[in-house]
Order: sequence, then structure tokens, then C-alpha cells
Amino acid sequence: MTQLTPAGLIKILGQVSAIVVLPMLGGTVAGLLLDGQFGTSPMYVLGGFGVGNLVAIVGIWLFIRAFGRRTDAS
Repeated sequence: MTQLTPAGLIKILGQVSAIVVLPMLGGTVAGLLLDGQFGTSPMYVLGGFGVGNLVAIVGIWLFIRAFGRRTDAS
């Protein structure tokens, strides 16, 4: 297994952060907009946050699979 450099670790941290934060934030913002549109209170925010979490979990799973394949091939 190859040793990761600090720059490589920062790159991985940035990718993982984007994979987690963007879907959660996007789902929450979409929920806020839908709640404002339909006059409901926390319903769409919670749903959007939940969907964002599911998308983040799948994204992290796919990232780990791809990263594992990259390190196995080298």
C-alpha cells in the first residue's frame, strides 16, 4: 500500500467533505424553498435533509469503493 502525502490527504478530505456537505445542504435548501412555497413548516426541510443524507451515504460508499480499487491496482 502506498503512503499518502499530506497534500493527498487534504485532497481526499476535500472530496469527502464535498460529497457529504453538498447533498445535505442542497436537500435542506430545497426543503426550505418548498416549505415556503406550500406553507408547510418543517415537513419538506426534514424530508430534504433525509434525502440529502441518503445521497451522501451512497456517495461516500461509491467513493470508498473507487478509492479501494485505485489502491488495489497500484
